[in-house]
Amino acid sequence: MATAPKGGAAKVTGAIRVTLPISVAYDLDKFQRALANVAALVGCSEGASGLNATLLHAREFVVDPASLQVREAAGEG
Repeated sequence: MATAPKGGAAKVTGAIRVTLPISVAYDLDKFQRALANVAALVGCSEGASGLNATLLHAREFVVDPASLQVREAAGEG
């Protein structure tokens, strides 16, 4: 679960933007857990129905010059 800021999560007003790795966006279980973590982080721990969020797919990638392997810039930590 997401770690709330000290003193508890502050209720966010206004829109937020969340960029999801493709591996999360297309896996329903991971997507639901990620959305629950975002909701908790911004103070909507009871659910995300009132959360004004734009969900984006990761669109930035990094190429390792030595191996030429490609990964999402945001990582999947």
